[in-house]
Amino acid sequence: MYRTIQRTAQSARKPAGGYCFINATALVATYTAYRQNIIRLFDLRVWLACHELRARRCALGKGQRPRYTAEELHGLVGGVGGEHLRKSVRRLEGAGLLVWQETGLDLTVDTSKQPEWFWQLLEVKLTLVQNTRRRVPVPRRVLRMLAMGTTRAKAATVLGHLLRGLYYRNGQCVAGGTCKASWVAAVFDVDLRNIKAARKQLVDLGWLVLQPTPQGRLNRWGVSFTINLDWSSAPRLNQELKAPPPERLSTTGLPPLINNQELSTRSKNQEPATRRPRTGVWKKTEKQGTPSLRDLQPADLSDPQRLTELFRQAQREGLVMNSECDRLRFFGAAERARCVATRNPCGLFATLVRRQLWHFITQRDEDGARNRLKALTHTQGLPSRRSRKTRATTLTATGRRLDGSSCMSRASMRTIELCSPMGSAHRRTQVDPVPASAVLAAAGLIH
Repeated sequence: MYRTIQRTAQSARKPAGGYCFINATALVATYTAYRQNIIRLFDLRVWLACHELRARRCALGKGQRPRYTAEELHGLVGGVGGEHLRKSVRRLEGAGLLVWQETGLDLTVDTSKQPEWFWQLLEVKLTLVQNTRRRVPVPRRVLRMLAMGTTRAKAATVLGHLLRGLYYRNGQCVAGGTCKASWVAAVFDVDLRNIKAARKQLVDLGWLVLQPTPQGRLNRWGVSFTINLDWSSAPRLNQELKAPPPERLSTTGLPPLINNQELSTRSKNQEPATRRPRTGVWKKTEKQGTPSLRDLQPADLSDPQRLTELFRQAQREGLVMNSECDRLRFFGAAERARCVATRNPCGLFATLVRRQLWHFITQRDEDGARNRLKALTHTQGLPSRRSRKTRATTLTATGRRLDGSSCMSRASMRTIELCSPMGSAHRRTQVDPVPASAVLAAAGLIH
């Protein structure tokens, strides 16, 4: 691998635009703090911008003192600035990654401001990085690019390739190495597909140059690459910038026809198509057809007569029996679907009936079903339970039917209900048989 790096590496005294030394452990620790939600992505950009601020003052003469302002920092990171920028600096100071002073910046990582679990996690990450004590010569143009705006995957891809392919040896910046996308994903905890997409974007920008790599070496060490030390975020000098073409003169006339031929006047096969049933929302003015289990409508669940027709269809299909119990269940399922369902009551009703899910019906649903059955009984003109009870009472008291005919042959067998003066009913007792004539005479019907 070392021979391959030497053959494909690019070296220069410094990258175009200069460089800034950043400790490898600090790079991994800062990004890990971001991934553990200790700091934010904006704080990571501010931290990189602080390195650029310190690099601008590396050539101060004797007697000169640096001065750092929030306005200069805002010019590197952009955004709203103001209080947002000050909060970001305070978060970095709380994480032990920055000490901001007007006369100096301290970017040394403070190990006393992080919990124990963070350093244990960082040790696991650093085991994947070789020579964590070295200083990485990060190009200042790359710092400004990341500080101005970046994504999580793009920042991880740039930092990973800087760790794997940029060194400072014998006074020279050596750019070149191998890197696997899976290694970057493991160290910086980023999705593998996003790493590959970000690497393709860096290749398109011209900052990363991929080299042909044998498949065996590609599987073990990753793709060979070279970092372009002459890269600039500005447009390339050899790229010819052309102005857009001028707009064509517009006229007030219509454009010419594509085919200037007269339309055909033939009337062959011009008969209108057959009328199809209209689709859309049903209106109340339209007449409803016969209800069907295969095409349920919301109005079917509220109309007792239409529910009765649906009950007959379900009986023919074998879903229910012709009994009062199944009729009550069927109407109760309609009540359940109408009261509970919010989007598709017809679908819920069909599911309850076809799957026999009667145990979902509550007592409240059964009460509503009974009320609808009573309303259906009155609508069809059938005698109610109260009318039948009155008829039986009349027959017992008078001994005659309503049509004036005589009582049954066993009408003499009666039960007499004796009542106390307080109105409480005593136990019924059976008396001896009495002739029918005596009963009628006692009632005042005959003399």
